Amino acid sequence: MLPFHEIAILSFTALITMVNPLAVIPQFIAMTDGVSRRVRGKVALTAGVSTMAVLAVFLLAGNYLFKFFGITVPAFQIMGGIIFFVNALRTLMEDERRIRNVSRPRESAEDDLDPHLRVADPEVDAASIAVVPLAVPMLAGPGAITSTMVLVNLYPRAYQKLALLAAIIAVGITCYLVLLAAHPLSRFIGDRGRVVFSKVMALLLGAIGVQFVINGIRPLMIEMIRAGQ
Repeated sequence: MLPFHEIAILSFTALITMVNPLAVIPQFIAMTDGVSRRVRGKVALTAGVSTMAVLAVFLLAGNYLFKFFGITVPAFQIMGGIIFFVNALRTLMEDERRIRNVSRPRESAEDDLDPHLRVADPEVDAASIAVVPLAVPMLAGPGAITSTMVLVNLYPRAYQKLALLAAIIAVGITCYLVLLAAHPLSRFIGDRGRVVFSKVMALLLGAIGVQFVINGIRPLMIEMIRAGQ
C-alpha cells in the first residue's frame, strides 16, 4: 500500500499534466491584456480556486457516479489509462511548428481567440473570465475531471482521498502561480521551453496511463483464470 506522500505525488503529476497551466498562458495574456496587475492577480486567483473547486467536487462525487451508472473500478481504470496514454501520445507526436509561441505579440494572440473571449476594454471586469473559460474548460477540462475520478476510485481509503485532495490543492496553487507569472514566464521559458516541459510531462502521463491499464486488466485476468479452473 502506497504511503501518503507517494499517492500525493503521483496524483499531482497526473493532474498537473492534464490541467497543463503553461498551455493556458497565451490565452490568459491575450484576455487580460491592458488591465492592471491587480486585476490580473484577481483573475489568476479566481481561476486557481475554481479549478480546485471543480476537481474537489468530482473527488467527492466520483464514487456516487460510479455506483449510479454501475461502472466497475477496473473498467474506469482501463478507460482512464487509455485517455492518459492517448493525450500523452498526442503531445509527444505534436508538430512543434504548430505550437503557439507564448511570447507572441498581442495582435496575433487576440486573433486566435473568439470575439467574446477578448478583453478589449481595460475597464471591463476581467475577473468574469476567470471561471469560464479559464478554469472551465481550459484548466479543469474533461481530461482533468476524468483523471480525478480515476484516481479517487484507485485510492478509495480516507487517507488516500486526503492525499488526492492535497494534490488538487497543489494543482490549484500551481495554476495560480503560473498565471500570476504569465508575462515573465512567457519571456523566460519561451516556446522551446514550454514544448520541452510538455514533452517530459507527457512521458510521465503516458507511463501512468499504461500502469492504470495494467492495474485494470490484472483483476479481470485473475477472475478469468479462476473461472477456468
